[in-house]
Amino acid sequence: MTFDSRVYALPVVKKAAYRFLSSFVTEIGQDGDAWACTLNFAVPTDAATADKHVREFQAEVLDQDLRATISRETEALRNAILALAFSRTGLQGSE
Repeated sequence: MTFDSRVYALPVVKKAAYRFLSSFVTEIGQDGDAWACTLNFAVPTDAATADKHVREFQAEVLDQDLRATISRETEALRNAILALAFSRTGLQGSE
């Protein structure tokens, strides 16, 4: 299967692949503007099960991409909240 590299970053595809290590290993390569993924199953797998895993992997790539987007969009807010929380701990010495 392939994922457009202009849409999905490599770390997103890697995170999705990592989630399925107990079912299959994913070989990831680049083919032009796409990440080419080959799923290698540890045990013999019938076509229906392989298709199910392909759909789950596609959904996980989308999920990881959305998580990365949300993380980028909320980074400033998270940093502000952490800065405020740590500013009230008394861990910083007075200067």
